[in-house]
Amino acid sequence: MSTETLAILGALTGIVGALTGVASLIWQIVTHRRSGRLVSVVSSYVIPVYGPPHSPEFLDDDQVAVTVSNRGGAPVTVLNYGVSMGRPGKGTNMFVVNRDALTTPLPAVVEPGGEPVQVTIPVKQLRQAGQERGVPFRKMRPWVDLGDGRRIYSKRTVPLK
Repeated sequence: MSTETLAILGALTGIVGALTGVASLIWQIVTHRRSGRLVSVVSSYVIPVYGPPHSPEFLDDDQVAVTVSNRGGAPVTVLNYGVSMGRPGKGTNMFVVNRDALTTPLPAVVEPGGEPVQVTIPVKQLRQAGQERGVPFRKMRPWVDLGDGRRIYSKRTVPLK
């Protein structure tokens, strides 16, 4: 083999090695990030209905549902939840003490890729707290406290107008 052929072959081997190393590094970063707890918190508006109409157990109170899901590789525990009134971390918090029957009992474990945990907040309480504190719904953001010490805020504010 000539020296030119060996130089071209060496350059190609170096390029293939560099590309393989970059691809391996990207894969390791992705798998490392997915091995932890990737928690997603989403709020939505729901109207639960229990029992037949006009019966004593019939309830149709509006609720804001906060759904916690885990896309990571390790389980996570939901300990508490509430609503931030104002800027997240800066404003006051509203804790929910009268929990609805649809609310998952806490503490609750969310397995990776498993069934999400859903907690609810009565709209009546949100309206009252908003009027008392002068905070509009667009500045209210639901949050959950996790067992690892993190507080995760909902991607969206309270879905009310």
